[in-house]
Amino acid sequence: MYTVEPTTLALPVLINGVRALATAYDGYEKGKFLKSDKAVRQEIRRRTDMMRGHLERVQLRAHQDGDRTLRNQCEQVLISLQGISDDAQMAVTGSPTSIHDGAGKLSRKGQKKIVEHDLKTLNMLVDCTRLINAILSPGEVEIEGEISMNMVHDKIARARNHFLERNMYIDGLVKR
Repeated sequence: MYTVEPTTLALPVLINGVRALATAYDGYEKGKFLKSDKAVRQEIRRRTDMMRGHLERVQLRAHQDGDRTLRNQCEQVLISLQGISDDAQMAVTGSPTSIHDGAGKLSRKGQKKIVEHDLKTLNMLVDCTRLINAILSPGEVEIEGEISMNMVHDKIARARNHFLERNMYIDGLVKR
């Protein structure tokens, strides 16, 4: 009797989920690792640029209203956004001359883990964007509870740290 491993069945579903967020994503298949990795990193940079534009509008409004606290909080979040954007650009796999040892050795299980990890990172950034939009346009975006710039900053910091963990997956150092 022929049985299919559950991770083999789940991988196409996960890849389709990431494809919905990053259109150039091919999954971490043999020979396509760098292309897939680049697509995810570009999507992260695109999302951080979008959030940066939204935050600059919040910061401008805070400046016009004389709200120094909010203006300073926006500045701190903008610095964090620049950090995650730089991390995505300068990732170890992002160098054109990079020969990342772990890239060609991802097993099917490893592929599943990195796809899940990337999807979670992108979803974290979507949540951050939603919070920023709720601050920018209160009442138009459905978010429960009080939203603060500190909450946004914390979520962006978590997304950044989560993204940085991906090299451990690629290197096979994390076994979650």
